[in-house]
Amino acid sequence: MKRAKILFIIITCIAITAIIVTLVLNKDSINKANQLVDRSNVPVAVTTKIVNSGKLEIQKTLPARLNPVERATASTQVAGTISYLRIDLGCRVRKGEVIGHIDTKLTELSLKSATLSHEKLKKDYQRIQDLYKGNASSEIELLSAKYNFENTAVQRKQIKQQIENAKIIAPISGTVITNDFKTGEFANSGSSIAEIVNISKLKATVYLDETEVYYAKINQKVGIELPSFPQKTISGHIIYISPNGDENHNYQVDVLIDNPDEWLKAGTNVAVKITLKQEENAILIPQQAIVSDRKENYVYIISHGVAHAKKVKTGISSDQNIEIISGLSLGDEVVLSGQINLKEGSITKVINK
Repeated sequence: MKRAKILFIIITCIAITAIIVTLVLNKDSINKANQLVDRSNVPVAVTTKIVNSGKLEIQKTLPARLNPVERATASTQVAGTISYLRIDLGCRVRKGEVIGHIDTKLTELSLKSATLSHEKLKKDYQRIQDLYKGNASSEIELLSAKYNFENTAVQRKQIKQQIENAKIIAPISGTVITNDFKTGEFANSGSSIAEIVNISKLKATVYLDETEVYYAKINQKVGIELPSFPQKTISGHIIYISPNGDENHNYQVDVLIDNPDEWLKAGTNVAVKITLKQEENAILIPQQAIVSDRKENYVYIISHGVAHAKKVKTGISSDQNIEIISGLSLGDEVVLSGQINLKEGSITKVINK
């Protein structure tokens, strides 16, 4: 009996020792488990901004290149040797001005010959008309004389047109920027003799997406900035808005810039500033506050240290801010950073500087 009590005491001691050893060995695991449980109560660090209203002026600044509105080529209408060409690179020409000529010596000889024939056949026709009236000529002779006379008239007209077509004419007023031929060279019909540009009016083309294009208007004034002259700002106005977007839902917008003194040069890089919206009392928040999923946008607001997700309807955006049409109220405190660690009901710690 006594031995049994001793054995029981020994077994009990061994069991207690085993329990103590197990607890000691698993102390780190228990602590880690407790830490995981406690982490849900650790505040998430965020930065925030108070929502307020103010004047909204959203501008879109887009890169563009200035191009001449008018650009044309002076070409030959007939083939032949260029008898003279009075243009040089950089020279100014007027619309309709004769800037060159294809040699017409042979054509002018043809015109003289056709003129002599025409005069002779005119007299023959008049003589046969008189004879026909006196029944001294047949109707066939009269019709033949009339045909020959009228045919030479047509030939004279065609030859005169060939001589007229030998002129090389400036199609627009402007400055010669290419000159591909010289006097004495042979040119085919349709050869490009010179390229002319008129930079008194320039055009800049930009593209707006489908959320922006509806705010642009024909004749709307826009600002033009020149990177080479930061202090100089000029203006233009919208002359064209494409009714059809491209595959990326972008719409072409053309801006006209008057350049009467031709100070601006074609090919200059510029920045086009288009005001898309102006409103006195609008709600704007930084774009970084928006959290998006596939279907909707929302933001986190902080109320009494707790994060709450709120769906928002957004409007137009500027370079840094976005308009909030609905979903937020004045005075709401929106989260700007730290959203990735937030969920509905998360405890937060605001760390605004």
